[in-house]
Amino acid sequence: MALRKPYLLLGSVTLWIILGHILRGKNTLQIDTYENTSFTSFVGKRALELRGNRSESPAFIYFFNPIRGAIDGFVQVIRNLIAVPAPNSVIPIIGWLGVVAIIGFVVFATSQWRTALLSISLLLACGALGMWQFTMDSIAMTLAAVLLSLAIGIPLGIWAGLSDKVLKILTPFLDLAQILPTLVYMAPIALIFMIGAASATIATMIYSIPICIRITSHAIRNLDRSPIEAAESMGSTHKQTLIKVQIPMAKQMIVLGINQTVMAAVSFVVVAALIGAPGLGKPVIEALIIRNVGQGFVAGFAVVFLAILMDRSTSAAAKKQTTFVPPTEKEFKRKRFTLIGSGVVALVGIFISRTILWAAVWPKEIDISPQVERIANDATSWILDNLYIFTVGFKDFISYAILNPLETQLSASPWFVTVAMIVALALIIGDVRTGILAFVLAMAIVVSGLWYEAMLTLTQTIVGCLLTMIIGIALGIWTGRSDRVEKTLRPFLDAGQTLPAFVYLVPMLGLFGPTRFTAIATGIVYAIPVVVKIVCEGIRAVPHSLIEAATAAGSTTRQIITKVQLPAAKKTILLATNQGLIYVLAVVVIGGFVGAGGLGYLVIVGNSKPELQGKGLIAGAAILLLGVIFDRIMQAGARRSA
Repeated sequence: MALRKPYLLLGSVTLWIILGHILRGKNTLQIDTYENTSFTSFVGKRALELRGNRSESPAFIYFFNPIRGAIDGFVQVIRNLIAVPAPNSVIPIIGWLGVVAIIGFVVFATSQWRTALLSISLLLACGALGMWQFTMDSIAMTLAAVLLSLAIGIPLGIWAGLSDKVLKILTPFLDLAQILPTLVYMAPIALIFMIGAASATIATMIYSIPICIRITSHAIRNLDRSPIEAAESMGSTHKQTLIKVQIPMAKQMIVLGINQTVMAAVSFVVVAALIGAPGLGKPVIEALIIRNVGQGFVAGFAVVFLAILMDRSTSAAAKKQTTFVPPTEKEFKRKRFTLIGSGVVALVGIFISRTILWAAVWPKEIDISPQVERIANDATSWILDNLYIFTVGFKDFISYAILNPLETQLSASPWFVTVAMIVALALIIGDVRTGILAFVLAMAIVVSGLWYEAMLTLTQTIVGCLLTMIIGIALGIWTGRSDRVEKTLRPFLDAGQTLPAFVYLVPMLGLFGPTRFTAIATGIVYAIPVVVKIVCEGIRAVPHSLIEAATAAGSTTRQIITKVQLPAAKKTILLATNQGLIYVLAVVVIGGFVGAGGLGYLVIVGNSKPELQGKGLIAGAAILLLGVIFDRIMQAGARRSA
C-alpha cells in the first residue's frame, strides 16, 4: 500500500483535473456576494429574532445577560483604574506615571531589573507613538481576559492532569479550539453577548483557556513520580500531595502556561476590535480599511512593543528559578530591602500621577507618530519604486503560475467533482472513517450555499501552505542540522510567534497592495516560525546512529538529508504541514480586510451589514468545516505513517 499511495494520489489528482476541465463552469454554486441563499436567509432571520428576544427570553434574562454584565463590569473596573477617566474627573484613577511605576515594580519583583527596565522602555515607547490610551485599553482587556482564563484554565488543567477521563473529555474541545480561526467565533459571540468589551473578553477567553489547560495538564502529568510516591507513602492525602508536592514541582511549567495564555490574549485582543474591543486593534483596523500604511505602522509598532513587553516579563518569571538551593540570609535581606525600596518608588509614582496633571495624562508634546508615519510611507514608496521585481513581480508570478490555475480548477469545477476529490484524498491519506467525515463536512459546505467562496478560501490556503512548507522545511532542516543557525534564527522565530497575525497585514499591504496575495503572504510569514520549529525538532530527533551509519557508508550531505533525516522525520513533517495549514487558514480568513475575498470577506461583511448577517455566520461555519476536514486528513496521515 505504501508503494501504491503516491500513484493513487497522482491518479486521483489527474482525474480531477481532467473532469474539471471538461465540465468547467458547470454546477459551481456561485452566487453574488450580496445575494442570500434560502439557508443564509433563514439563519439571518433567526439571528434577528435572537437579537429581538434579548430582553424577553429566559435564556438571556437569567444566563447570558448576567454573564455579560458581570464580565463587562469586571473589565470596566480595570479600565477605570488605568485607562478611562474616573467619574467627575479628567484622569484615570492611576495616571501614566503610576502605571509605569507599577509595571516596573511587578516585573522587577517577578524577574530581574533588566527585564523591568525593558518593560518600562517599551511602555514609554507606546506613549511616544501617541498610543498611550489605546495601549492602556489593551492592557486592561488583556489583564481581565487573562485573570478569568487562568481562573478557569488552571483548575481544569490540574484536573485533566490528574484524571485520564477528564483529559479524554476535554481533548476534542481543545483540538477544536486550536483548529478554529479566530474570526469564526467572534460573530456568534457578538450575536449572543452584543458587541463590546464583554464579547471581546469572552472571545479572548475561548482562545486562551485551551492553551492554559494543555500546558497545566502536561505539567502535572510529566512530574517525577519519586517525590509524589514518597509523599503518599508518608500518609499524605490526595489534596495534600497536590498542594504541597505536585503544584510546587509543576510551578515553573504552570508559569510558562501563564506566559502563553497572556500572549494568546494579547494576540486576540487586537483582532477582537472587530467586535468592539477597545485598544490597539482599533487603529490597526482603521488603517487597514483606509489603506493608510503609515498609520498602520504606528499602531502596529505599539502592538509589537506591547507583545514584547508581555512576553519578556512573563517568560522571565518562568525562567527566574535556576536553582532549588534556598538563598542565604544576606541575599534574602538584600532582596527584601530592594523590593521594599522599589515598592516605595512605585507608591511615590502612583501618588504623583494622582496629584500632578503632567504625570496623569500623557503629554501631547511627546508624540513621534507623525515622523514614524512619514518614514513608513516614504519607505513603502521607495520599495515599490525600486524593488518592483520583488514585490509586484513576485506577486504576479505566483498569481499567474500557481494561484490563478488552482483557483480556476477549484472554483470552476463542479462541486461534486471536487467533493469526490476531497473524499479520495481522505481515503488515500487516512482511512475509511476519515473519508466518511470528509464527505459529510464537504456536503455541509455544499448545503450552506457557500461552496464557491469556500473554494476561493481553500485556494489561497493551499497556495499559502505550499509556499510555507517549501520555505519552512528548508529552514527547518538548516536549523536542525546547525546549532549556530538555530541560535541565530531562534530570536526571529520567537518574535514571529509572539506578534499577533493582524499586525503582519500592515507591512504586507504596503508591499503588495489590497490583493489576494497580500493575505497569502501574511499567512506565510505568520506560519513559517511554527513550521520551522517543528521541522527542526523532527530533524534533531533522528537517532545519531542512523546518520553515522549513512556517513560511514559514504553518503553525501544531500543523501543523508533526503534518504535518512527526512524519511525518519516524516511524521513530524506531517504535523508541521498540519499546523502550517491551520495557521495559514486563520490568516487568509482575516485577509478579507485587504482584498482576499472568499469566506473571510463574507464574515466581515456579515458583521457590518444586518441583511447579510446570516451569510456571515454561515461563512464562519464553512471556514470551521474546511479546517476540520484538512486537520483530520493530516492527522490520519500522521497516524498511518507512525
